[in-house]
Amino acid sequence: MSPDLSSNAPLYIQVAADLRSKIASGRIPVGTQVPPHRQLAEQYGVSVVTINKALAGLVSEGVLHSRVGRGTFVAVRPAPGADAGRATPAHAERMLGFVLRDLSSPFFSLVAHAAQQRADELGWGLLFSSSSNRLDREDEQIQRFRELGAQGLIIVSMNRTYRLTDSVRALHDSGFPYVMVSYTEGDDTSFIGLDLDRAGYLVGRHLVALGKTTFGYIGDKFGSPLAETRIAGYRRAVEEEGFFVDPAFTFEYPLEGEWNDYRSGYAVGEHMARLPTKPEAMFVFNDIGAIGFEEALLENRVRVPGDIAVVGLDDIELAARARVPLTTIRQPTDRIGALAVDTLLARLGGERPPVRQLLAPELIVRQSCGAAGDEPSAWSQSRVRVLRSLKERAAMGEQ
Repeated sequence: MSPDLSSNAPLYIQVAADLRSKIASGRIPVGTQVPPHRQLAEQYGVSVVTINKALAGLVSEGVLHSRVGRGTFVAVRPAPGADAGRATPAHAERMLGFVLRDLSSPFFSLVAHAAQQRADELGWGLLFSSSSNRLDREDEQIQRFRELGAQGLIIVSMNRTYRLTDSVRALHDSGFPYVMVSYTEGDDTSFIGLDLDRAGYLVGRHLVALGKTTFGYIGDKFGSPLAETRIAGYRRAVEEEGFFVDPAFTFEYPLEGEWNDYRSGYAVGEHMARLPTKPEAMFVFNDIGAIGFEEALLENRVRVPGDIAVVGLDDIELAARARVPLTTIRQPTDRIGALAVDTLLARLGGERPPVRQLLAPELIVRQSCGAAGDEPSAWSQSRVRVLRSLKERAAMGEQ
């Protein structure tokens, strides 16, 4: 099929309609992997951007679903002649949904991959949908998954109050099985994640043991539950040894959104490099921000860890490949993802799993804290690529 250039319908709509028709007729069966975007672009004689928009629309409808790191697959077979958004569930009785805010998130993409593996092991399908970092779209995707017949939902919320949104509260009140894997408050809220208070405590104890005496912290926002939970254990650990987290060295990310965390960390690092007095140790909200913070210090001739020891949180892949490999707290993404699936299936089976499941943190010691060898004297090619990638992503956020 070649798009009709004389038609008023946009090209991506025409491509999506043709693919939907082929899936509805059975010519592309449920479970089939969609060809690579470039191959489809050549087949239809359109740009890759057009293909991206067409497939994104079909994913939004629930006709296709993306498996993180594996590709895009046909999820359901629409009724012949059905309009967009009227797909009929296939095997919906064994289908779960996963609502992410960003499929490319360095952290949550790992959780999603683990959930996919666990669902596959147990013979369940797992549909993915991105809220594209928009709260209104998150609500739409939750409703869409319910219409498709998903039996339970794993949710990474865009809500920055760290409380249930109205749409998730509606799930909760109706007894629909769900589990949050992004931090969410509430004793009655189904949540699986890291024990962040314990994580901060491990960081504080480790830095004190290294002989540090002045301490700072970078959170996402002053007063936010997520930032306060991290700093509470950190503060308690250093205060037990007679020290304190200095308010003069306590900062928040200046920019909103996970996609800006590198830029936020970098901005704080530039500011700190200009300070006449600096702390000996800094605990940063997450690894992306810590890498940006570290890079700004190094570019301004502040030694890491010689002048300032830096510790992050998450243990994303980039942490080990930073210019000075980053000491961090590992979040067990494999366990979070697998346990989220197990929890939903337990609820569907009539069991009552724990409402809030907090997992033990693990301290991963590398060079940025000063406890794992000398500072590297030169960049490896892989670290250059890491920083270039992060800077390009930050630059895209400015556009």
